[in-house]
Order: sequence, then C-alpha cells, then structure tokens
Amino acid sequence: MKQLSRVEEFFHGKLFPFLLALVFSVPSAAQNTSGTLVIPVVFHIISQNPGAVSDQQIIDAVADLNDAFAHTGNYAAGAAGANTGIRFCLAKIAPDGGNTNGITRTQSVLSDFDEDIENDRLKNLVSWNTLQYCNIWYVKDVQNEWLTQFSCGVWSRRFNIGYGTFDHIGDYRDGIVTQEFGSTLAFLMGSYLGLKFSFVQGSCTNSNCNTDGDGVCDTPPASLPGSSCTTVQNSCSTDTLSGFTSDMPDLNSNFMSLSGPCTNSFTPGQAAKMRGNLTTSRSTLLSSNKCDAPCAENITAGFTRDNWAPKTGDPINFTSSSTGGANFQWSVNGVATGSNSPSFSMTFPAGKSTVSLKVYNANPACFASYSDDIIVNCGVMARFTPNVRQIASKESILNDSILFTNRSVNASSYQWWMSSDNGMSPQIISTVSDLNYIFKSPGNYAVWLVAANGSCTDTTEKFNFPVYDPTIDGMISLQDVQCYQQTKIMVNMNICNSGYAPVPTGTPVTFYDADPRDPNAHKLSPVFLTTAPVTGKCCHSFSTIVNVDKPGLNKLYAVFNDNGNSIPLNLPNTALPESNYLNNIDSQTNFQFRVSAFPDSATLQPGDTVHLGANAINGSATSWLWTTAMGLNCTQCENPYFTAEDSFYSITKKILVTSSNGCTDSSFVVLHIPPADDYQVTIDSVECAGEDSLHTGFTICNNFAKGKIPMGLRVSFYDADPGEPDAHLLGPVFATDKIYPAGCASFGYFLNLPTTAKVFAVVNPRNADSTALPGSFYDEARYDNNEDTALVTPFLVTISPSDTTITRLNPIKLIPEFSGGHPTIYQWEPVEYLSCSDCPSPVATPPTRIEYRLTVQNEFACKATGTTSIKTFSGGKVNIPNGFTPNNDGHNDVFYVLGSEDVKVIKDFSVFNRWGQKVFQVTNAQANDPKSGWNGLLNGKPAETGTYVYVITISFGNGSTEVFKGTITLIR
Repeated sequence: MKQLSRVEEFFHGKLFPFLLALVFSVPSAAQNTSGTLVIPVVFHIISQNPGAVSDQQIIDAVADLNDAFAHTGNYAAGAAGANTGIRFCLAKIAPDGGNTNGITRTQSVLSDFDEDIENDRLKNLVSWNTLQYCNIWYVKDVQNEWLTQFSCGVWSRRFNIGYGTFDHIGDYRDGIVTQEFGSTLAFLMGSYLGLKFSFVQGSCTNSNCNTDGDGVCDTPPASLPGSSCTTVQNSCSTDTLSGFTSDMPDLNSNFMSLSGPCTNSFTPGQAAKMRGNLTTSRSTLLSSNKCDAPCAENITAGFTRDNWAPKTGDPINFTSSSTGGANFQWSVNGVATGSNSPSFSMTFPAGKSTVSLKVYNANPACFASYSDDIIVNCGVMARFTPNVRQIASKESILNDSILFTNRSVNASSYQWWMSSDNGMSPQIISTVSDLNYIFKSPGNYAVWLVAANGSCTDTTEKFNFPVYDPTIDGMISLQDVQCYQQTKIMVNMNICNSGYAPVPTGTPVTFYDADPRDPNAHKLSPVFLTTAPVTGKCCHSFSTIVNVDKPGLNKLYAVFNDNGNSIPLNLPNTALPESNYLNNIDSQTNFQFRVSAFPDSATLQPGDTVHLGANAINGSATSWLWTTAMGLNCTQCENPYFTAEDSFYSITKKILVTSSNGCTDSSFVVLHIPPADDYQVTIDSVECAGEDSLHTGFTICNNFAKGKIPMGLRVSFYDADPGEPDAHLLGPVFATDKIYPAGCASFGYFLNLPTTAKVFAVVNPRNADSTALPGSFYDEARYDNNEDTALVTPFLVTISPSDTTITRLNPIKLIPEFSGGHPTIYQWEPVEYLSCSDCPSPVATPPTRIEYRLTVQNEFACKATGTTSIKTFSGGKVNIPNGFTPNNDGHNDVFYVLGSEDVKVIKDFSVFNRWGQKVFQVTNAQANDPKSGWNGLLNGKPAETGTYVYVITISFGNGSTEVFKGTITLIR
C-alpha cells in the first residue's frame, strides 16, 4: 500500500451539495468528559485483493484509535493531551440484527478512485446505515487535490489525501475514507466528529475564539499546517485574544495540525466539542447499541463470489466462508432463496441487488449475517482523473492545460464532454483516450467522460473545476520616498501582481508632481522601466531616482503601466492589458528631508544646562551645524549642551542638517533666560541705640538656588508701609559693600528713631529717585516678597520679684527680665547685702526692709532701669532692742522695730529722754525698716548717751492693737 506522509493526510471537507457540513457551535471550555461514549464502527475494505487485509489489522487499528482518543499507549508520551472519553468498537450487530465482526470486503478497481468524480460510486459499493454506524472505507489510493495555492508564479498543490464528513441526515456517503490507520485515522475521526483543522490557512483572526479559527478556545490560533512535531512553530501572535496569558507556539503535536506521524493529542476543548457533537448531531450513533453481540454463540458469517464485475446475464457463484454455524439461509433483496447450503448461484438483472447470508445452529434467532451488494451493468465503467484541478489560462495571456487521464474499464471508444458558465454549452470536445486540453477562456468548467464498447456505455459524474483569468493586475505601492541631492527624489517601490500571468520586464512607471488625472500635473523624468518581471501573485521591489529640477517637492504620484504620453491620465495607455486599472496609482506626501530641533523652546535659570538635538525624518543625517556658538559646548555635533549665562536674555539657536542623500533642512530652538534672582529681607532684631537711634539686625536671602547677594543691593527702612503716602524713610539707605557668594547674609545697621512703633524694610527698592540712592537696582523673578515688618519694642528691664517679703537675713535671687534689647552692662544699687553689684542676677540677704535698683545698658549704649522692694520680718511677734550704737559704722546704727508678718503697721513710735522730752516720733511706719526707726539724732545733732523711754503702738493683722513700752540705751 502506498504510504503517505501524515502532513499529506488532510480532512478534505468537500461534499456534494446535499452533504455539506453543518454549521454548529458548542461551548468552548472543556466539558466534563466523565462517562464513556462508545461509537460503533464498520470497516469496508475496498481493494483488488480485499483478503490481503486481515481482521487482526482492523482490530489493531481500532485499538490504536482508542489509545489516540484516550491519550494512552503509543500516544501517552510527548505533549499533554486530553482523555476525550470517546471509545470505538467494531460493530457486533449487523444491520439485519445478526452477529458480525464489523468488517466487509469488496473487490473493486475503485480501491484507487477519484474523490471529485467517484465518491458516490465508491460508497455505493457498500454502506451501512450511517445513523447507526461510523462507516470507514479503507482504500489503496485517493485521487484529489487540496490546499492549492499559486504564489510568485508557482502552483503549490497537495494530492491524494483521506477525508471525512460531518453530517447527520443519514446519507449513505457519510463517513471516513482513509488510506492509513494510526494518527491519520485519529485525525480523520476528529473531522468526522466535527473538529476543524487547528489552523486556518493564511489567517490569524481570533476576535471570537468560539467561532474564529477552529472554534476551540484552548488551541492557539495558527495560520498554516504544522511542519513537524519537533519544530517550534508560531505562526500567529493573536493568542492572548482568546485568553492565553502569552503568545503560544502552534500545537504541532495536535492530531488536527497535520504535523506528521508524531501527532498524539487532542485538547480538552476539542474533546468537549466532539462529545458535544456526538451527543447532539450524531446522537443516533450512541442510541443503537451496536457494540454487544445479540447472542452468545460463536458464529461468524461471510462469503466470497467469483465475479466482482458482472455483466448482464453473468451468473455469480457465492461460497460461504462462515464458521461455527450448521445452517445457511441465503436471501436476495430480503427475500429468502436457495437451499440450506454453504454455496449459492444466481444470475442478476441489471442494477443493484443485495445478497445476504444468515448462519445459525439450532436456534435460528441466534445467527450471524453478512451482506454484499451486487452491481450489474453492461460491463463498461467510465473513469478518469485530472492531473491538476485548478489552473489559470486565457488565450494570448497565459496558456495552461489539464491532462485528463482515462481509466475506463472495458471501453473501446470515448467522448469527452465539456461546458462552462462563460457561454460554452455542453458539447463533445474530443474522442481521444487521454485528453490534454488547453483552456482559452477563464470560467467555471465541467468535464465528463462517456465511455462505450459497442452499445454498452457508461458516463462519469461531472468534474467541476475553475479556470482563473490569468490577466495581470498590477498595483504600485510607494514604500520609501526621500529627497536626493536637494532637487531629486529617490524612490523605492513595490509592484505587486494579483494576476497569474507575469508583468513583463520593461513595463513603464511614470512619475508626476501632482495627480496626473489633473491637467495641471507635470510628468517627471525619466520614465522608469521595470528591470525584472513580476510573476503572478507576487511582489517585486524596484528603485529609481526622479528628477524634479527644483527643491521642495513634497508630493509624488507614481502610475504603473503608464508611458506618460497623456495628461490628464486615462488608462490604459499601453499595450499591456490588466484586469483592473483602479489600483495603478499611488502617491506619497511629506517625504522631503525634515529636521525638527528639540526642545522647541526652553526656559532656563542662569547656570542651567539643556541638551539640544535634532530629529531627522525621511532620511538619515550626516552633518550638523549650530549657530550661534554662544553657550554651546560644540557647534558641529548632533547633540550639544547649552549653558545659560548669569544674565537676563533670550537667544535663538539654528541647526542646519545635511542628509546622507545630500539634502538639507534647518530648525530652531528658542532659549529664554528670565530673571532668576529673588531677594528677600527679614528683620531679625530692632534695638534701642541711644536716645535717637535704632539698631536693626536683618538678613538678605536670594531664593534662587544658584544666586548670591550682589554688591550694592539696597535695603530701605520706613516708619510705615512704604506704599502709603505718610511713610518716612528712616535714613540712611543701606547698600551691600561687596558680593556675598552664599545665598543668605546677615547685617546690622543704625537707623533714625521712628515716630511709630514699627519698622518696614524693603530690599532692592525701585524708588523714583533711586539714582540719588547708593547701590543698584537688580532685576528679580518676583517682587512681592521684598518687604518685612518688625515692631519697635522699648528697651525695658523688670526685676523678679518686684515686691516681696522674706525672713530677715534669708537669701533671695534677683532675676532681671528684658525687652527691646540685650543688656551688656549691669549696675545694682545699693550694693549692701548683694552677692554682686555688676552681674545679671545677684543674691540679696537683707536684714531689713530694702529697695534695689538695677541700671542696664545694651551694646548700643541704650540704658534702662528697674527696681525691686524686699520686706523682711523677724521671728516672734515683736522684737524691740534694748540698745543701739548710732556711730555710722553700719552696725546697729538705728533703733527700729522688728516684727513678724502679723505686724500690720506701727501706728505710733515715740522715744523720750529722761526729762520726758520727745526726741523721736514716727506714725504709720513699717516694722523691720530702719527708715522707720530713730537714728540717734535730736534736732539734727547726736543725742546724748544714756537711757531713753519708748512707747510703741502696733496694729496687727487680726485687727488688735497693742502698746509696747520700755527703755533703750544709746551708746556711742
């Protein structure tokens, strides 16, 4: 048997009109494959020697098919695959209900048949009920042609393939025709169950995976058959549209990919689709239960005959090859005939008759059966096959022919008939045996053969085929158009030919500066003549240079098959015919060499750097020239750097670029360097400076990150908002004496004393009389932050505590507090009982009531004074001494009353001498205060030494009053 590469094994898919495959749809996701679905199959062996194919070969083929659909056995290795849950059995019940082994054998020349002409005749030999059995016709050769393509002048054809059908109406032709078993049969069975190829020739469409491609979502889209199972092939990039996370290689190991004998799997989606079709469109295969023998007896039925091509009047002898049965029942067309004998003879009328044999033992209800269809005619069988099935041919354009090889049986004369849809009525065109016919006109043709032997004739079915119009159809496409040497244009173009005849060398292409259908267009020179032929269904690239004789043309028209002799253009205007002239013109615009500088514009701060460049289109740049050079690090480079100088200006940079084709173009960059300095003043301090001045401490900052404080930058001070008319300048105006490179600098300055409690500072003022002021005015990025305000706080000092009472001789720290300045000199008075007199916070330990005064001075000679009063008290209710020594030695010089905190006031304190003369009196005095006591003077002169009498009336805090009397000794 002729062995074919599996890549040649293809589901042909061609049926007669009443066997067209049904349009169907099943869920794309893999369905549950639980539950085995079993399909009964019957093998019809059609051969010149059908007995050469043993039953075991068929049994092994079914077992192999089951492995393929289960992804087991020889198919388990390699790529992952699905167990489809579909199984196959050789039928055990014959159509008449008897036991059968599911195999028939028919001797016939149709073991090598032409599918397009003899499909009916082959399947008419034998066919079981296609609703109950999957019929598989096993033949030697199939004559057909599939996946025919014409590209670049060459026909690509594939021949001799098995095929299957997908039909459920019960037509006797439904089933599988195969030349091989193994993966080939698995593929054809997939077709029989409604699968399509896993590829669509030339297409990657994947908008809806349920309908596009093979209609199965877990098979990646592919645009061509698999080359082999071991070659990585990825013919489409639309995989993610159907849910794949990334672009996937084609499934070359899939049975439906036609990759070769190594294919070994179906996907879960394919399995679901086949099961869905099997339970719907082909459900009758499952309902008839043809896989279990009707009875248990081991009987087989079969017979042979001695005449496989009987003519009318020929007797046929039938001989049983049955086993296990003792009784024989022959029948013809369902009518019992003959005797209970293993042999039978009969002469049959013309036409088709069915001979059946039932074999049984004691129980006629348990029988085996076998049938054979007897076709009787006059003995002639008309047959032929073409060598090709699609051509393109037309007289004076391209002549092509088909060789029709005569394979008729028992014929001696022949008539070849032909008709077409282009006006050719059915007619005899030849009586030769083999017809080699040259087609002068395109069209859809039908050819059939009448073979005869005397009065015995037979006619084939019509072979329908197309003859395409080979007339060229040229289309021009401008691929790359560029300026060349400023006044010329370099053109790269494709010329495609969608016809079959070649475009001859020397076919003209003419160029125009405008639409040539417009009378204002001008032909450009020279006219280009193709330098090579463009074969059918192919494209060819050409290049030329067109003269424009002026720069700047930016729109070009090209016309294929145009000699340029007529404007306005009206095709055809050459002797070369085309089937279509509407695609002979193409144009391209905006192809001139252009340069665009980048950035278009930029705004920089002083010191900033920007990278300049130029993008060239419609050509490659080879030289660059930048002008002017200021600020650029190079002028004859592609991408210079521009650095902004420290000033306020704008500048335009021009770039002139020359292309590799000698064309030039220029572009511009506009650079702006606006003011970047931003001065801001902050008053840090305002302090008293003598009686008529202030000292201000202030900071000037430049908010520009790269800025500095320039020399001569002014700061003016005012006693009110300088924008108000009543503001007065507190002179003099300050101006920086040098450049301060840091962003901020601090200063101190003396001002006239303002009449208000505020000071306003303005940095970089734009006064009307600025020419009379020191310093300069500087441009800034903004001026709304140039002012600051501070309150003028008087220089004051207070002492804490300011008024307090303590136990006499106990220490207390005196703490001064300041506002309006920072003191540098301290002077405490009196100095008695202080730990220090020129320090900020002395400790006082007074024995009596006392008042301290602090005088401070800041660094600018401004003074301030503060006081504190310290009252003392003693232990006990009242303590009155009995003597004192008023000698001005600072110790016990005064006679005064010591008392506790309960003493409210000394209402009367009187002292008398021994003569009763009052020498001292004070009323409403304070205890513990020497100022309220007697210093030993009488009328401004020291009193005599001696004893004196005192009378003291004291009022206490509880409201009581007591009088204290006693004597005091004055000692000198």
